[in-house]
Parts: sequence; C-alpha cells; structure tokens
Amino acid sequence: MKLTTLALSLALAIPGAAMAQEGKELAELVFEGIDQAGRGYVDMGEFTNFGGDVFYSMDQDENGKVSLDEFMAWSAGSSGIAEEIDRTNAYETAMRVVFAFWDRNGDAVLSRTEHRQSLVTDFRRADLDNDMTIDKNEFLTGFSLNIALRAALEVKE
Repeated sequence: MKLTTLALSLALAIPGAAMAQEGKELAELVFEGIDQAGRGYVDMGEFTNFGGDVFYSMDQDENGKVSLDEFMAWSAGSSGIAEEIDRTNAYETAMRVVFAFWDRNGDAVLSRTEHRQSLVTDFRRADLDNDMTIDKNEFLTGFSLNIALRAALEVKE
C-alpha cells in the first residue's frame, strides 16, 4: 500500500475536536502525496492517478472490482474510531452512501471505470473556484469521502 493511501485512510479515521489537528495534518500529508510536484494544487490527472492507487488498495481480491465488503474493510481505521466514539451506525451509513454514489450502475460492485468517473465528479465538485485544479483547502473540505466521514464521525460536545 502506498504511503499516501495509508495516510488517506488515517486522515479519514480521526474525528472530533480533540483529534481535529492530527486529522488535518494527515489529510495534508495525503494532499502533499498527490501533489508530488509541490505546486500547492493538483490537477485532475494527478487526482485520478492517486485514485487508481486507492482503487488498487481497496481491491483486496485483485479481481478489478471493489465489493461493498472490500470498500467497508478499506477504511478499517475509521471503523475503529467510530466504534470507540459510539458512532458505528453513522460511519457505516456514510460509507454505504459514498459507495452507492460511486456505484453508478447500482450493481453493488465498483468497477475501475465507475471509480474513476466518481473521482472526476468529486474533483469537479471540490473545485470551488472552477480553475480546473484543487488546492489543499478544496481537497480537505470538498472531497466527498472526507465530507461524509467528517459528518458521520463528528463528536457532539
């Protein structure tokens, strides 16, 4: 598993105010891993290439498809945090919703094509200033998986 993929999993696994800084720092590491040129932004090519690495890490049985079970297992770090803060149901719902959005044909399996198409859609949604790039802030606040997990794992004070 590539370092950036591991860092993404970890960044998405840290909820709540007490862990907000650590989660942000890990998410920033992920962004820096995607932005290998160090420009402070990523273009769609960099984003989807990174997504290809993520797809590979999710496809545990290496059949070129990601089942819901593989998808849920991929973010196992987040599931542990959800359990620890008694947010397991919210976490599982968020993951299932993201999977359903990405599973464009509704066959309960993510193909490489569906995953790539979903990343393109997510990129466009996160690109708030429509400059065809995503800066660090847009990545941290606009990527659909980040949004879903942040909402699911929000600690109520």
